[in-house]
Amino acid sequence: MRNLFNYKKAAFSGIGFIAAIFIFGIALFITMEYYHIFTVKESVETDISRALNISVTMAVQDMDWVQHNSVMDTEKAQREFKTYLTEDMKLNNDYEKYADDGSFQYQIIIDKSDIQKSPAKYSIDGRIRMQPVTVRSILPKTFDIPFKLSSNNIRTDD
Repeated sequence: MRNLFNYKKAAFSGIGFIAAIFIFGIALFITMEYYHIFTVKESVETDISRALNISVTMAVQDMDWVQHNSVMDTEKAQREFKTYLTEDMKLNNDYEKYADDGSFQYQIIIDKSDIQKSPAKYSIDGRIRMQPVTVRSILPKTFDIPFKLSSNNIRTDD
């Protein structure tokens, strides 16, 4: 009879062990998804910030640099920004990024673009659209992460 109670007790602790592994797996899954979202967001924001800085720098005319003015050619800034997104970031015309295997990675959606000629300033408000990584086949929904970036080019040195 005593052996029967010991056997039941071992089975009950096995269920607790399985529940602990299940909870650990869910926590690991959430951590992996959050890490993917965070790294993609930081990478895309860094690239967009770099694109803004390059476009503002390239659009300030040489004579304005010499005279320490902060005046830029707004059309050239917009062209340089788009060129960076399509050529350097390897995005298509809809600003979408696909992996080598053809799977969707993210899309940059620009909601608002504000560009000033003087003082030279280029601001972008938008969203990064992406999908979950680990449950992409089960949950193919997309979600958006907002961003707001800007670049100034104010010459104050002599």
